[in-house]
Amino acid sequence: MQTPLLTEVLRIAHRELGVKEEPEGSNSGPRVNQYLKSINKGPGYPWCAAFVYWCFEQASVALNRTNPLVRTGGCLDHWRKTKGIRITSAEAIANPRLIEPGTIFIINEGKGKGHTGIVVRVQDGLIHTIEGNTNPNHSSNGIGVFALTRKIERITAGFIKYG
Repeated sequence: MQTPLLTEVLRIAHRELGVKEEPEGSNSGPRVNQYLKSINKGPGYPWCAAFVYWCFEQASVALNRTNPLVRTGGCLDHWRKTKGIRITSAEAIANPRLIEPGTIFIINEGKGKGHTGIVVRVQDGLIHTIEGNTNPNHSSNGIGVFALTRKIERITAGFIKYG
């Protein structure tokens, strides 16, 4: 069941589609810098986790509630410190119904690096997402905010549900 928070997060994330770095490849730009500021980072840092945090922060303010996310720019740090409901990759593959709109995905790319975004919907073993700091080729250090499709089994850490 989608909560008011997740409904608002998805509405906000959709509004951000098309935001791009300025200049491309800089991890910077007027809107990107706002995402980074929300996690107390300046221009130039990877910002996929900052985008997710910013969307939840905007939604939380709109609903006059506390943001449930960990304030971090680290995807794997978020995974380790979350107070949300963790769904492992294996659990999600076995039961895709566990993944709901507004769930956050975390990819562990190894060597301390990761990528994250927000699930919009799940269909036929695929997640449809909105992600920051990516590109149409699914980069984890891209140029903007894009709507993408990923296979559930490619989400190597798992998913986090907040309410």
